[in-house]
Amino acid sequence: MNARILLVDDDRALLDALPEALRLRMDGIQIDTSETAVDALERIKQTDYDAIVSDVKMPGMDGLALLHEIRELRPTTPTLMITGHGERELAVQALRGGAYDFVQKPIDRDYFVASLERAIQLRTLDRKVEQQRLALERHARVLEHVDDGVFLVDDDGVIQHWNPAAQAITGIAPERALGRPAEATLPGWDAVAPVIPIAAAPGPGSLEAKVIPLDLDGRELWISISGVTFSDGIVYAFRSLTEERALDELKGEFIATVSHELRTPLAAIYGSAQTLLREDIELGEPDKKRLLDVIAHESERLGRIADDILFANKLDSGQFALGEKGVDLRVLARDVVEEMRACFVARTDISIELAAPDTLESVAGDPDRLRQVFINLIDNAVKYSPEGGRVELAIAPRDGGIRIAVRDEGIGIAPLEQRRIFGKFYRVDPELARGVGGTGLGLYICRELVRRMGGRLSVSSEEGKGSIFIVDLPVQTAGGAERGAAVAQTA
Repeated sequence: MNARILLVDDDRALLDALPEALRLRMDGIQIDTSETAVDALERIKQTDYDAIVSDVKMPGMDGLALLHEIRELRPTTPTLMITGHGERELAVQALRGGAYDFVQKPIDRDYFVASLERAIQLRTLDRKVEQQRLALERHARVLEHVDDGVFLVDDDGVIQHWNPAAQAITGIAPERALGRPAEATLPGWDAVAPVIPIAAAPGPGSLEAKVIPLDLDGRELWISISGVTFSDGIVYAFRSLTEERALDELKGEFIATVSHELRTPLAAIYGSAQTLLREDIELGEPDKKRLLDVIAHESERLGRIADDILFANKLDSGQFALGEKGVDLRVLARDVVEEMRACFVARTDISIELAAPDTLESVAGDPDRLRQVFINLIDNAVKYSPEGGRVELAIAPRDGGIRIAVRDEGIGIAPLEQRRIFGKFYRVDPELARGVGGTGLGLYICRELVRRMGGRLSVSSEEGKGSIFIVDLPVQTAGGAERGAAVAQTA
């Protein structure tokens, strides 16, 4: 049995005789004895016994007082009380005080051994339950620190565990998940749950996780999920693939955009070169010059595409640093407007105007990159104004900073698209139905440049009525620092 018990009694003869009788009936039992409650308490503090047997009536601290102390020190240790004949009231008090059983003197050995064996079995089960509880707590603590989301759904479909990673991935707090049906916590769960692979037992590579979408508070979340059955339900483990999926979509957009943007100039260059190489036709100098102009123009276009891609990569990798000095926006804007008028001199249907005050504070920034921002915004305004109209670059002081607005009377931007236009490779006219090309990197680059100068780039637009792109920049103080809080980029 390998059990250890403590026998407490002030009767020396009983302490000598009872252990011998127990050893004959219970194999492997270890018995300690104490003649006083005080000595017994010292032993109990040091040893977690499987059971304790104590006489009720003892000098000094009696058995009932000892029972109270035992309940404080070892609340799960079963305690049997020995009472004399006719001490029924004491026995009742002992049971009310938490005693496991009471045995009357003279002791019925068979009854006593059977009761003691049951008490030891109870203590053994208690220890196993405690070990399992501690193991579950350890497992739960482990689940608290894993990167994968983990949740348990019982046989009734109710969520019984929801680890921090599950909250981080889904944005659903434990109080919104625990004790609630999975279908109420995860929209669309009824539809996706049947397709999730469930293993009968855990094991590496036993199942391939299923990628499913979830719509959480208007946000599309893609997760890779699988489950394992256990006695009371299913434990699911999942991780987010939303970023990976977005990256795959971005790669697809990149390939589609770049392949189209490269194919057009390459076809023009190849066609012009092949024509120049033909020996069966005579080309005059004007024709040769025209073909060489096409090659030069399209080569420049290829160069701009490559520059945009490389520059966007520099911005992403953190390898790009801006120069900072005071910039006179009036002078810069005037130069840019004159340059853009010259670029679009053939567009007689459109005018490019400048509106700026006579005096204006300087801003702290990189003049070359600000020029790049202005050119890009005006270039877009002209390209997305197929019916012509007025494009205006307006500059004005505002709330301790400077506001630059580029207005056009073009095709406008749909509300849903306004949240996406500052992303990589996104174009308002992706099918090129209006003949507007480009890599879709221009506004992304503008946003990042403005943000790095402590500013903010935003858009206001209505379909068919044009767009206004707004750049807010902080002004430069006398000491060279920026004045005015930088506004967080929201696009």
